[in-house]
Amino acid sequence: MNNLVVKNASQVVTCSGFTGKRGEDMSDLHVIENGTVVVTDGVISHVLKEGEGLSVDLSDYEVIRAEGKALLPGFVDPHTHFVFGGYREEEFAWRMRGDSYMDIMNRGGGIVNTTRATRAASEDELYIAGKQRLDAMMRLGITTVEGKSGYGLDKETELKQLRVMQRLNEEHPLDVVSTFMGAHATPEEWKGREDEFIDFNINEMFPLVAQEKLAECADIFCEKNVFT
Repeated sequence: MNNLVVKNASQVVTCSGFTGKRGEDMSDLHVIENGTVVVTDGVISHVLKEGEGLSVDLSDYEVIRAEGKALLPGFVDPHTHFVFGGYREEEFAWRMRGDSYMDIMNRGGGIVNTTRATRAASEDELYIAGKQRLDAMMRLGITTVEGKSGYGLDKETELKQLRVMQRLNEEHPLDVVSTFMGAHATPEEWKGREDEFIDFNINEMFPLVAQEKLAECADIFCEKNVFT
C-alpha cells in the first residue's frame, strides 16, 4: 500500500503548523472539509480541498472512499511500559482511597510488585502480552509508542524487556521507540546501596544496551525516596 488515495473524507484533520500551541489555540486543528489525501511511495504527497484538481496519474493507486469518515494523523503515545508481567489491579482501590504512590511502594507494591512478575515471565510470554497491548493501542489510533523497560531492575530482565520491544518494533505495524529505564526504582536486593545500583547501571548496563543497540533513549525515575 505504498500508493494510496483516501478520497472525499468528510473531515481531514491536518494539525498543520510547526510550533506548539497553548490555550484556545489548541482547538484549531486545521480541519479540511471533504478533503482528499494522496500518499505516494509511502509519503503524504498531497492534501486537497474539495474541488481541487490533481495532476498525478492515479491508475496504480489504491483508492479508499471515505465519505462520512474523519481522517486524522496517528496518535503518538510518548510514555508507556507495555512489556511487563502481572497486573496490580488491587492497587487501584488503594489509590482511589487516597494512598500515595510511595505508600504503595513501601508496602511492597508498585514497581517492585511488577518487577517480581516480570522477572518470572519468559521472553515469549512478555512478547505475547506486549503484542496484545500494541494491538489494543493500534485499534485506538495509536501508531507510535515510546516503550520503557524498568520492570526488570537486573541485567537479565532489563535486556529481556528491551529485546522484546526490539522484536515487536520489527514485527508489529506500530513504531516502537525503546527507552532503557534501569533506574526505575531500587530493587529489593540493592536496598541501602542505591549509589552502587546507579554505578551498576552506568558501568555495566549502559554499555550492554549500547552494544546490542537495544534502546534509543535512557530514563531515570526522579522522585522523593526513589532517585534524586
